[in-house]
Amino acid sequence: MLGIETSCDDTAAAVVRGDGEILSQVVSSQEDLLVRWGGVAPKMAEEAHSLAIDQVVQKALDDANVSENDLSAVAVTVGPGLSLCLRVGVHKARKIAKSFRLPIVGVHHMEAHALVPMRQHKDCNFSYAGLKTQVRLAIESRNISTDDVPISSATKDDRQIRANIAASFQRVAVLHLEERCQRAVEWALKMEPSIKYFVVSGGVASNQYVRTHLNQIAEKNGLQLVCPPPRLCTDNGVMIAWTGIEHFIAGRFDEPPAVDEPDDMQYDLRPRWPLGEEYSEGRSVSRSMKTARVHPSLTSMIQGSVN
Repeated sequence: MLGIETSCDDTAAAVVRGDGEILSQVVSSQEDLLVRWGGVAPKMAEEAHSLAIDQVVQKALDDANVSENDLSAVAVTVGPGLSLCLRVGVHKARKIAKSFRLPIVGVHHMEAHALVPMRQHKDCNFSYAGLKTQVRLAIESRNISTDDVPISSATKDDRQIRANIAASFQRVAVLHLEERCQRAVEWALKMEPSIKYFVVSGGVASNQYVRTHLNQIAEKNGLQLVCPPPRLCTDNGVMIAWTGIEHFIAGRFDEPPAVDEPDDMQYDLRPRWPLGEEYSEGRSVSRSMKTARVHPSLTSMIQGSVN
């Protein structure tokens, strides 16, 4: 299975066998663009994907020592993500599928990160809007400059305050994450009591502090925490290929595109795609399971650190 990922700022491709063996993994990062623009600029990201996609896919095939004729299917991220970026990957995948008469599998980006069957529901959403506001207020209350200032020029107290804010932000964010994950685990165990594993992936899964606290959730519920190696936590083609394999085996794929399909065809992309909508009926149950809990405010934690 060839997997292609272009949902945001990394152009990635990989070839994976049905038994899980990774034959190749190639990623082209847009780190320079992120620094230059202070984040992801959709149009710039699209252009970078367009420039890199052919080379990335070809290298993935070459590194795996296979050609398109050796593939069983092509998997590609169709959402969620940035429409301009998603379109580049989907266009490439459909071009290959059309030329070599291969089935195509549209993959949900977050499902690919999770690498588990779609048992999720949409009642464990995360919102950090209030926390971000607290961070802004904490910074403003201390007249901390947000300009680019060399670390070497900062005083010891300045560095300490910044470190306290960063550490406090992480702690409150993880508290929020713990609560949501506990709720998700409880709901999952009600649906399927035989569950044995708690899978955590995505870029944040590389954070050992996060892993430690989520492992406590796992142990509390009699589960084993499973995290991919760091190289498979960030966006990559392997996760797309593997999810494509699971769907392909289950018979969930599209037939090869029509031979006369125009190159400028408008594809069915899903920039906004909630994971597990089929479990929306669990909303009331999930909400009733929520345990009232008051997290310490970010400001109080910073103040405690300073004192």
